Amino acid sequence: MKEYSRHQILLGILICAVGAMFYCYEFILRIVPGILQNELRISFGNISASVFGQLSALYYFAYSPMQLPVGILMDRFGARKLLFLACFCCSLGSYLFGFYSSITVAGIGRFLVGFGSSFAFVGVLASAVSWLPQKYFSTVAGLMTTLGMLGLVYGEIKISSLANSLTLANINYLFVGAGFILTIIIFAVVKDNPNDKYSKELPILDFFKQVGVILKSKRIWIIGFIGACLYTSLSIFGELWGNEYLAIAHNLSKTQSAKTISYMFIGWGIGAPISGFISDKINSRIKPLMLGSIFSLVFICIILYTPNVSISHLNILMLLYGIFSSTEILVFIMAKESILNGIPGTIFAVINMIVTLGGAIFQPLVGKVLDISNSNNIINQVHIYTPKDYQIALSIIPICLILTVLSLLFISNKKNI
Repeated sequence: MKEYSRHQILLGILICAVGAMFYCYEFILRIVPGILQNELRISFGNISASVFGQLSALYYFAYSPMQLPVGILMDRFGARKLLFLACFCCSLGSYLFGFYSSITVAGIGRFLVGFGSSFAFVGVLASAVSWLPQKYFSTVAGLMTTLGMLGLVYGEIKISSLANSLTLANINYLFVGAGFILTIIIFAVVKDNPNDKYSKELPILDFFKQVGVILKSKRIWIIGFIGACLYTSLSIFGELWGNEYLAIAHNLSKTQSAKTISYMFIGWGIGAPISGFISDKINSRIKPLMLGSIFSLVFICIILYTPNVSISHLNILMLLYGIFSSTEILVFIMAKESILNGIPGTIFAVINMIVTLGGAIFQPLVGKVLDISNSNNIINQVHIYTPKDYQIALSIIPICLILTVLSLLFISNKKNI
């Protein structure tokens, strides 16, 4: 059995803590467009919701496909080099996105942020495996999910508060400065374990053969689709369009709407481990997913279509919406159980790619529907969208949840697969 010295364990905890800081940082960068939507659209020349959605979704166009090779790259090069490069890419991407009015340059920046972010979670887990005893691994994985949600909560509230007192340029200086400082910290602190042996050759062909086998499974695509539809609570509502909808439809300030959105992130942090525990207890993935989908549908419909809801009730609804939509994490377990002969890491990578590709599709789709339903009102160089416009566009979420329920009914009948 491998022995771990006290010094090694403490160093491993420090390395994982620095990696976790990067994970929180990239999570905050993910939600920036949603919080500063009006300011950014003006800075880019009063772009429409459709264009803005496409610009934001470039994050996922980089992040999603990188889920496949990132594990192999970690095995080949180690966490130190890749986390350093990843944080640098996020910082540079944040600079390009925040300080250039050119859509093309900003798009490259957003793409770089997505590329760098794709290494964060796997990088921390790789560091944990390298430096810490196995008994700490599950704890680190669980804490990472919680830290990600806490990063979203803090980012929502803090950035919206800063937007009331600082200019867009000053806020961007903070993001970029924090990113480059964190890049230096990663370079100074994160190290690869000298006892680890990294493969000199990437098993590219074997890996993609495995991916090909998994992608041929109709069941895997249905499971991934279910995950992508449940993930719309984050990819559509939490990250991009929810803030503006709550502000307009419920007459909330930027700070108030950010606080309300944060309750959904808290719900995810609470619901994810609970749904996993219940799923194991009852030995079923479909039942918790079905329950989560139905109640997510109920709560998002109340949030979208019920007028004159008080802030306190909105907060409760958002919390419950987050708790029930967090059952999305069960699709990873369901996928692993569906392909018994597959490599778990590869299966998780494929499912995560399909789930996050939903963000690349749904974010610009909502923007496109907003533009179609809008009457082209422009006030002070800003496209003005009414609550009805948002209700029509965000109806994509309940439609997705209805499709989730139907997909679960279909997949529960093994004769269909």
